[in-house]
Amino acid sequence: MDKLIVRPLKQSGISTVIAIDALDECKDEEPASAILSVLGRFVSQIPKVKFFVTGRPEPWIREGFRLPLLAEATDVFVLHNVEPNLVNDDIRLFFKRSFLEPARRQRELDDWPTTEQLDLLCERAAGLFVYAAATIGFVGRRNNDPKEQLDRLLRSPESSAHEGKTKLKANTTLDSLYMSILQEAFGDNDLEDDHKTRSIFGAVILAANPLSPSAIATLLGFGAKEVFLRLSSIHSLLILQDDISQPVRSFHKSFPDFIVDKTRCTNERFHISPPSHHPELLAGCLKLMNQMFEKNMCNLPDAIINREVDDLYERTERHLDPALRYACKSWHKHLTDGRTILTPTIASALCRFLEKKLLFWLEVLSVLGAAREAVNALEVTAKWLEASPTLDLVIDCFRFVMGFFGIISTSCPHIYHSALPLCPRESIVRSLYEPHTRPLTRVAHGLPNSWESSIATMKFPSWINAAVWSPCRRFIAISRDTRSAVAEILDAVTLERITTLDYSLDELRGTRRLAFSQNARLLTWYGGDPRKFISWDLQTGGLVSAITIEQPAHTVDHLSVTHSACGTMVAVLFHGDPTFTISIYNVPFGTRIYSHSAEGRPLNEIWTHGESHRLTTMDSGFITTWEVGFASPHTPTRVESLPIPDNFNPSRVYQFHPTLSRLAYVAEGSIIVWDAQDSKFLLKSTDVNCDMVTSTSFSSDGRFFAYGIRGLGIHLWKESPTGYTLRRELIFNTGVFNKVLVSPNGESIIAFCGSVIQLWRTTDSITSPSDIPTLTVQRNRRPFILGLSPVEALAAVAQTKDETVTVLDLNSGVPRLTIDTGMRVSAVGMAGSVVVVVGHGKIVTWNLPTGSEVLNPRANINDNVLTTTLNCLPSPADELRPTSVSPDLRRIAMIEWYKDGDDNDDYHNSLHLYDVVTGQLLASDRVGVEVDVFFSPDGREVWSVSDRNDISGWKIIEDSGSGIIRLECLEPGIGLPGGFPWQSSHGYEVTNGEWVLSPNGKRLLWLPHSWRPYEWERVKIGRFLALLGWTLPEPVILELEE
Repeated sequence: MDKLIVRPLKQSGISTVIAIDALDECKDEEPASAILSVLGRFVSQIPKVKFFVTGRPEPWIREGFRLPLLAEATDVFVLHNVEPNLVNDDIRLFFKRSFLEPARRQRELDDWPTTEQLDLLCERAAGLFVYAAATIGFVGRRNNDPKEQLDRLLRSPESSAHEGKTKLKANTTLDSLYMSILQEAFGDNDLEDDHKTRSIFGAVILAANPLSPSAIATLLGFGAKEVFLRLSSIHSLLILQDDISQPVRSFHKSFPDFIVDKTRCTNERFHISPPSHHPELLAGCLKLMNQMFEKNMCNLPDAIINREVDDLYERTERHLDPALRYACKSWHKHLTDGRTILTPTIASALCRFLEKKLLFWLEVLSVLGAAREAVNALEVTAKWLEASPTLDLVIDCFRFVMGFFGIISTSCPHIYHSALPLCPRESIVRSLYEPHTRPLTRVAHGLPNSWESSIATMKFPSWINAAVWSPCRRFIAISRDTRSAVAEILDAVTLERITTLDYSLDELRGTRRLAFSQNARLLTWYGGDPRKFISWDLQTGGLVSAITIEQPAHTVDHLSVTHSACGTMVAVLFHGDPTFTISIYNVPFGTRIYSHSAEGRPLNEIWTHGESHRLTTMDSGFITTWEVGFASPHTPTRVESLPIPDNFNPSRVYQFHPTLSRLAYVAEGSIIVWDAQDSKFLLKSTDVNCDMVTSTSFSSDGRFFAYGIRGLGIHLWKESPTGYTLRRELIFNTGVFNKVLVSPNGESIIAFCGSVIQLWRTTDSITSPSDIPTLTVQRNRRPFILGLSPVEALAAVAQTKDETVTVLDLNSGVPRLTIDTGMRVSAVGMAGSVVVVVGHGKIVTWNLPTGSEVLNPRANINDNVLTTTLNCLPSPADELRPTSVSPDLRRIAMIEWYKDGDDNDDYHNSLHLYDVVTGQLLASDRVGVEVDVFFSPDGREVWSVSDRNDISGWKIIEDSGSGIIRLECLEPGIGLPGGFPWQSSHGYEVTNGEWVLSPNGKRLLWLPHSWRPYEWERVKIGRFLALLGWTLPEPVILELEE
């Protein structure tokens, strides 16, 4: 819109009118017309241009004209209000002009049609130009006598007329016209012939997207010429090109409305029954895909991503039949639209499709840019099948697509290079398609046995500080730690980013929050200092307004907002004690309308109730609800007061559900849900440490309630006649999290912590149990410690604060030996068959048993070769300091803190370098607040990472004469080739945490989001890459090979 229309028109400065006709016939799944939304964003920039838009008043069109950006610039003209005589005169003129051409061809039709015939035609048209156009098409068809055609039409019987659902006068009927044209085209009854005709009509009318005659023929198994001839017979009702590869459409929407309505299309020969014809189209789609699918149909090279293929469009046009493209993207739509019954034929075709052709289907969707249709199709199919034996297979296919959606939508070849090789061991998809696997890397250790409990995980470059569900449940909006006002809109099923909304600010401080309007058209970001409220149009991404708000002096930092039902106003609640303030703003104009202040301590967020907004306050053992209209200048009025238990403490975690008057809170070692309306407890759960509860959340209808427990995951409860009963315990991969949010309908849950957000389902069988253990981890500390010996293909692994070290055989991926250290491990180093373990004040050097057979797979640390006392600073028993062992096992680097003296309370951090053999301090230097430390691959440098992700480096310098060692600080930016983290000695690298690249830049492996640790949580030694991130249940070790 901007490049094609707005910019050229602005530059030219011309005045013109642009017509958009029949807007109601555009496919549009948005709640408000997407086209009108785009117009609203740009119309003010081209004031000399007028847009003339026509269409039937469908709800999404009416909503579009009410958009804040468009409402003030729109004049509505209702055609039904035009004088009937004026419309009749226009239709008569249209008839007279249009009949001139067929009359000229016949040469003997003087004074035709007669005045009486024109009068009758105008009467039957009843103000509908579509009737007139269809009549001209029928009468004026070449190779027919127009006079005879018109006489036949005017002799046809009449019935009640409709356009959409509008009943018109008798004797002026579209139904009669349509029936006459059908009967004229297809003559007498012929059961076989009529069935073919209905099948072809059904494909035209019920197809999700317009099909060409040739595509219809391929889909239904008919001849292309036969399909074209049958459609040509009713050309006056269709837009039909001579080229059979061009889509065919109904001339007007009234024809599909007529032919699917049994009360209007009373002749069963022509009636299209959707429940009967959708299964036929579904069966045709499945049969076609089962017949035509092959691996790599577009002949793409290995390891490439789709956007790198310059001629991708040409390849899809050349290798993918249009009917096959339609079947791939739309087969599932014939399940939802037709209440399709699972027949043996469809069940067999579906099972074969999923067992033999699934990956080929995903290939095609990938290159067509339609991977999201795979999610829709499998989810719809799972709900449709219910208790079918095929259900488990469908669920596993759904989990495969969800787990690897990022790579399926990005790279067709990496379905075989990345998605399939990383599929869990027990996956049905893996067992069916493993022969197709073409891995460019090998997972030596860490491949999961089953799918995670969450169905989607997304990791971002920076921390997430706010998230909110849209009321329509289609989107999730998040805000992250950035230097400007940024909101990202995520797909509420896949968590993939849909769009980013940005508003530049000079400086951003303070908290950030998000709120959708009630109709999900607008998103408001609010926060910062000074307070800013930024609102965007979600459909276009256009800025609606940016409002600066002065915070009242008596209020505290916490605030909340809610939009009016129409979205044009926003109420801002400033919390305070003993008073609060509500300010009302006009969103499009950014102006304040009213401000109200009243006494009370707000208990929760402000919310919209009809044309008003409400809030609750707490005082003297009661919750009081207040209400005030958005456009009202009056102060809030009391609605009701309800009692609350004596043990409620608002200083702890709590949430109030205003609609149902339910209060969830933590007290006396319990999670409690109190029904304030009926004064009864719905839940008192004592099976968790309530001090670890981080947040609570209700679904909109109160059926589901969830709370998050730090280190233990999420407990989901479902409403029952006796209160809430535990439904599921969900595991959050990071072990800790900031907030849990139940979707408005209760079908999904999200939780986020740091830069990771995860999503679960609550109500259906799409999810499956997980064998992933719960981890309790420290922020910015990797939960695993690892030493690699690439020559022997061995790895020594320990979990942070654990007392055992496991030696893994990387060829087989199984443990070879487990060592009981008797101390909490802080670092592990490995070279050859020697393992060095560092714990509290000790260094243990261990020689591994030789040979592949180990008689005693569990050994005691007393069998070690050497134990050395580490002369480090004392530390609490539960504290582990960042520690690393050099690659040659000669030195240990450790970050320690200390005081300058006993009388000084100031602590400092220092990098200390120790000798492994003697345990003596070799060198030290001051550092900041460091969270991890590393040696370079050659052991000549030490690097550290701060709590702000800053990198520092030191060069280890040893005097050749005295042997004294010192640390020389490196200049920022100086390091090994590739910066930090350094590249592997073989030249492999990881880009943006997403791709593992070979030395020549070939994409070897796509890493799922849960496999994307921070840079300092990756270890590269030789041909091995280890991932130790906090989102992983166990270390992942990859052998990189081509």
